[in-house]
Amino acid sequence: MKFTTKGKITVSVRLVKEDEEKASIEFSIADTGIGIAENKIGKIFDNFQQASSRTSRLYGGTGLGLSIVKQLVEPQGGSIRVKSKIEKGSTFSFTLPFMKTTAEVELDTGLVDIDTEIKNIKVLVVEDIALNQLLMKTLLDDFGFERDIASNGKIAIEKLLAKTYDIILMDLQMPEMNGFEATEYIRNTMNSKIPIIALTADVTTVDLEKCKAVGMNDYIAKPVDERLLYHKIIGLVKKPFQVHICLCEL
Repeated sequence: MKFTTKGKITVSVRLVKEDEEKASIEFSIADTGIGIAENKIGKIFDNFQQASSRTSRLYGGTGLGLSIVKQLVEPQGGSIRVKSKIEKGSTFSFTLPFMKTTAEVELDTGLVDIDTEIKNIKVLVVEDIALNQLLMKTLLDDFGFERDIASNGKIAIEKLLAKTYDIILMDLQMPEMNGFEATEYIRNTMNSKIPIIALTADVTTVDLEKCKAVGMNDYIAKPVDERLLYHKIIGLVKKPFQVHICLCEL
């Protein structure tokens, strides 16, 4: 989304082949965005690689996303590919084999059910990608919570100085001031104990240890699970309105 300011993005899924035991499925994401130079395509799946030195400055990110995807796809017996032209767009696709099953899906019943009566929780979402901002707005609106959006850590700190919030949902990789830097500032300079949940697509041990080291209370992996997000917010905020006390004259 962040590389495509106009045009369209097309997500498609197709069955490549199947037999009685398994099916191979191809997932493709095509955009009409900035594209990738031909001499960069061969290295685009390597760690810390981006199309140009301007990419991180203009759009944020570390250049780890595609590398992580490749490391997820290939160990499962899949393959990943890219076709791209500068100013024309890119198509990323990967194919994965899936075993067929007739098993029933079991629902996780260990999470807190969403209570639409709980409304006065104020959430600050710190996220730079427009699509993720829209997703978080939609989820928090469904929960009945108040929410504000900050597109980087610097803006988040400005909002914290101007307004009171109950909890922060903090993306890690953002331009100008990332989630680690913002959390460190909130904890050490502002001396705030506000609960902070990290929003991360990279749930490696190193990443989670760094979240803990700078003072984050918890994390949730992207793509965000709606019920798990609600469960974590309620668990950290622990609003007093959840307890009803009746003082009766006997």
